[in-house]
Amino acid sequence: MFEQVADFFYWAIGSEQDYAKLTTLQMILRTVIVYGVALALIRIGKRRFLGGYTAFDILMGFVVGSIMSRTITGREDFFSAILVIATLMAIHYVISYITYYSSNASEVLKNSDRQLIKNGELDRQAMQDSKLGDNDLLQAMRQKGSVQKIEEVEAAFLERDGSITVIPKKSDPKVLEVEVEEGVQTVKIIVS
Repeated sequence: MFEQVADFFYWAIGSEQDYAKLTTLQMILRTVIVYGVALALIRIGKRRFLGGYTAFDILMGFVVGSIMSRTITGREDFFSAILVIATLMAIHYVISYITYYSSNASEVLKNSDRQLIKNGELDRQAMQDSKLGDNDLLQAMRQKGSVQKIEEVEAAFLERDGSITVIPKKSDPKVLEVEVEEGVQTVKIIVS
């Protein structure tokens, strides 16, 4: 059984053939396999490197760019490259469709957010799991939340796309009391 699976895999990727002799089915299977492996590597890797894009967007850009460059330089057959790019677009569409309708699939394929700060308390384990340093978090707090101290943050999240969202604590309103002598009432001013 294992030998049959291995034989099919070697045939599917055309490991012993010149790239010019690959069949259409082999090219489609190679595309699916390479896409899956690359997506898994990006998902396992550091999420912050994505910088606002999903793993799917980054992967699509890398792979399509590489295929296009090989096609332009003549190292890849033009029609084969179009087939591969079309297959990638189809995979991307199917995954987007599935993750839109299934929150479980979305979480597995696209990550979930991770809370780094809750009620002014830093979650060290979440920071370590995210491979996120204190200085990175402090920078995001200054840039996005206009706060200087962790105690001033209601919540902070490492989002699915690698960005950091900071929600500052609401400040208590300041009450100023002005007392006027000689029978005049006290005036309260509330500044929020």
